[in-house]
Amino acid sequence: MLAQLLPTTVLPPSPVFPVVHHPLAAQVLDIARQLRRFEQLPPAQQQALQADQILALLRHAHACSPFWRARLDAAGFNPAAATFDGFGTLPVLSRSELQNHFAAMRARLPGQDDSAFVVTATSGSTGQPVRVERLRELHGLLYEAVGLIDNEWHGRDPSQTLGVLGIGLQDAAFPDWGGIYPLLGYRGQGFSRGLATHPLASHLAWLAACRPGYLKCSPLAAAELARLALASGQQLPLRQILSQSERVLPAHRALCRAAFGAEIKDRYSCEEAGWLALQCPQHDHLHILSGTVHVEIVDEAGQACPVGQPGRVLVTGLHSYAMPLIRYELGDLAEWGPPCDCGITLPVIRRLWGRTRHQLRLPSGERRPMPALGDDIGRIAAVQEFQVRQYLGGELEILCRVSRPLCSAERDAIARILRTNVTAELQVFIREVDAIDWGPGWKRDEFVSLDAPRPTGAG
Repeated sequence: MLAQLLPTTVLPPSPVFPVVHHPLAAQVLDIARQLRRFEQLPPAQQQALQADQILALLRHAHACSPFWRARLDAAGFNPAAATFDGFGTLPVLSRSELQNHFAAMRARLPGQDDSAFVVTATSGSTGQPVRVERLRELHGLLYEAVGLIDNEWHGRDPSQTLGVLGIGLQDAAFPDWGGIYPLLGYRGQGFSRGLATHPLASHLAWLAACRPGYLKCSPLAAAELARLALASGQQLPLRQILSQSERVLPAHRALCRAAFGAEIKDRYSCEEAGWLALQCPQHDHLHILSGTVHVEIVDEAGQACPVGQPGRVLVTGLHSYAMPLIRYELGDLAEWGPPCDCGITLPVIRRLWGRTRHQLRLPSGERRPMPALGDDIGRIAAVQEFQVRQYLGGELEILCRVSRPLCSAERDAIARILRTNVTAELQVFIREVDAIDWGPGWKRDEFVSLDAPRPTGAG
């Protein structure tokens, strides 16, 4: 299936990796080299190859999936004479449809049994957990290949130690990074630790003990560890921080650079479609992995957004043959950027705005993405953390956990930041609190839209 999309030309062996003969490693290296070749093609050629692969996926979905056969028939899709021109008019696939039509969306070929597939499920952080079925072998090979490319882009050395902090992880040590790396001769140790099962300060001591060259965790957790390290004067030999789970803010990058001398390297993925984009080797923006996924950014009317205009993210998994994901709305907001000068011709996402629920309601009824305010408000020394809430009446309230009471100039500065970056049309309230209820885990929303009136007598 990959060969339907990618050129068969294989790049010369990369000097980073030795020549190997293990079948699994050979397959992953071959796919990675094809994807590296694809990332340097002219954009028009990339788009033509994508169009061919999408048509192949649509024909397969029409032939093998009851859900997609009905949807494509209703859209006038003719497998024998289909073109890519009408792809953007196909209905958007919603999370609720994915929830409610799991069995009908399957697209199994005759003779395939359950052993060929694996089911993955989302965490349900949006309130709508979903399940997706994948071809076990193909998904594993693509996942390993993209991980290999990520490490190549950013010059990582798998013989160094890797530390991983995450929700639900067990405290453990591993002899290597896993996957194909031991097959390639790399024996960098790995350590994992549960982020929520230990106090934050203990994670800093854990990192000092295992001394990883690379740390994988959420950017929020990395920033909080950086604050602690700066306060205590503790130094760690980190080369890079691999982000996961959340969007990276400039404040996160600045803190990690100041505390550890380490850059955050962002990756954009989802459980439903896998890897979507990787941070550019030379810049902070992301490159879409167009060899494995087709990404659209559309406005509320479903029209394609130009560069600089934020919109809703739709994804089509180019190899989602087990359960086709076609124009699936992730619930994310993003913004295209101009072409990159790094030599990679893949499309650029300049900015991830967050989830679609992170949108302000204006008096006109317009919905606008809520910008990140952490850098501006972070310059107010007394503010330790904050959250912006919008109530049913449209009012904005900013909750500030402070080290001391805010003076009038600081309150004026916060109000000015909101008016400048958000809107002057909405009434703004500032409330100082001892603690902010973030809910469980480390996914903190700095903006929350509430379907309730603002409490009477609140700050």
